[in-house]
Order: sequence, then C-alpha cells, then structure tokens
Amino acid sequence: MAISSLIVECAPERTADVAAELALCDGVEVHGADADQGKVVVTIEADGVDASHDIASHFIDIESVRGVDLIYANFEDENLKG
Repeated sequence: MAISSLIVECAPERTADVAAELALCDGVEVHGADADQGKVVVTIEADGVDASHDIASHFIDIESVRGVDLIYANFEDENLKG
C-alpha cells in the first residue's frame, strides 16, 4: 500500500475544474484548493509505489495543469520486513 500527498499546480482560473477532475480519479482524494495560487492538495492511495506513480503521471494530462509536486510518500511492503 502506498499513500502519497501532492500539490497539483494549475492555472488559477481553472482551479475548481482541475480539483473536480482530480476527484474523479480512482484512489485520489482532494483535500483543498487555493484558487488564488492555482494549487490543489490531493492524496493518492494505491496498491504500491508504481501504481501511485501511474495515477499521478496522468495529472499532467488534465487541461491547465502546470506541474505536480510530491510532498510526502509512505509505502509498506512485506518484503521489507527485517
């Protein structure tokens, strides 16, 4: 399981639209948006790091998204137990 927190940067005038589209993505939860700054705070919950990366990689395809910044990532893997 991987849980990541990201800030999605977008055109300020499209912040609400971008937040709404992000909320439709599987495993994504929108926590807040700042229309003045053009930023949307999201978390991704996915089966693993690769799946989380795949989800986030598609954010840049959303109209007006300018960048995606990873803020925090946590993953657990039974193979890492020592």
